[in-house]
Amino acid sequence: MAKSGRYPSYTTCVARALSASTEPLSIDALLLTVSRERPLGKGARHEIYRAIRKLYQAVPVAPSQFGWLSHLLQHSTFRHQLTAEEVRRGYLLLDELEHAVFFPQFFQDHRADARRITVELMGGPTLAAELAVERKIWSLRLGVEFAEWIDALGGQSQDDILILVQDAVEGRYMMRLQPRESRDEAAIREQNIRLAMAAEELVASSRRSDKVMPVWELAALLIGRNLYRSPVPPDDLHMVLHQYSALRLSEDGSGYLLDPRGAVKKTKMMAVRNPASPERRSPDKSEDALVDFDAIFSVSEFKFDDPDAWLDHDKEFFDMESEEDTCPDYESYLEAHRMAEGTEEALSHSDYHLLEAELEMLLGLEQEFGYLLPEQSKRVDELAERLFIDLESFRSEIENYEDDEDDGFDESDDGAWFWKN
Repeated sequence: MAKSGRYPSYTTCVARALSASTEPLSIDALLLTVSRERPLGKGARHEIYRAIRKLYQAVPVAPSQFGWLSHLLQHSTFRHQLTAEEVRRGYLLLDELEHAVFFPQFFQDHRADARRITVELMGGPTLAAELAVERKIWSLRLGVEFAEWIDALGGQSQDDILILVQDAVEGRYMMRLQPRESRDEAAIREQNIRLAMAAEELVASSRRSDKVMPVWELAALLIGRNLYRSPVPPDDLHMVLHQYSALRLSEDGSGYLLDPRGAVKKTKMMAVRNPASPERRSPDKSEDALVDFDAIFSVSEFKFDDPDAWLDHDKEFFDMESEEDTCPDYESYLEAHRMAEGTEEALSHSDYHLLEAELEMLLGLEQEFGYLLPEQSKRVDELAERLFIDLESFRSEIENYEDDEDDGFDESDDGAWFWKN
């Protein structure tokens, strides 16, 4: 059966809309924008959500509000601690967060990004940089001028590089050297704790069946929450989550999950917040400075005075109060069902996927044989209507399934593996 080329897919339309808007868009705004490029079927809202889940750069910033990662990165600041080898050879080894900062599109298909970026070194030259591989780890190659700049400023290993995003769309960045001794440890610690708390809530809210959130997905969500808009950025993401959170890396190192054993660490941190507690001091016992937890819990972007409001916000955002197993596809179906205001009772989660599998099977047969029997075609229409699924988009997904199977880790690019943290 020939593919339909009449209208762009929902995924293409959503990507165009979000990437063209410097401000986040609501689902209703996306529906309006997409309607200018293609007709909207009964399941259009459901298809918008499905498209968003396919796009790495489509990042939730509030309930039913989504931004484009390249735009969300604007004016963010990130901290990178230098190693002796980086200082000597002129490159930065990238973790998943930094990889997303310099190459936001990379995690769409996990393939090498050929774009070149410009990096202005404060008090030094402006360099062209590119993605490279050092010691089988993804890195940002800056060259000998970068090493000379660090040397001229008296920099050394353990000093920090502060990375300011000037324009991620155009690939323009600025770097500033911060000597180890000039770090504001108290301010950095507060940012570390704020980051760890937000990461815990995001991972706890994940609907993934294995409860493991990929590091690159978590990084995008944290950027979407404006956790890096402070001029004093937190430390390395992995170090912060290891030291300050109840999260742990999965066995394969690809994602984070909540570790029940980490609750002890979190309990100690919460004890510090109690003014009557003899332990009201920094979680880092090597430091004597007190931590202003009132400031930490009142995150400026959400303006919550009560720390429990973090959880309340995420319950609203991820609909955690549902007792039944669920997933993003099913949540999109439920929202479409509510919007339809019909009299038919909503399907259960398992029933939804059972009927979705039947629809997928019938469309697979249609693709294989080139046609369906009349009763089968009628059943396809019934299922699509009941599940609020746009048939054109669903057919396209099935036709492109084999291409999608190729997505994911690719060890072939210069023999590189990823972010050995």
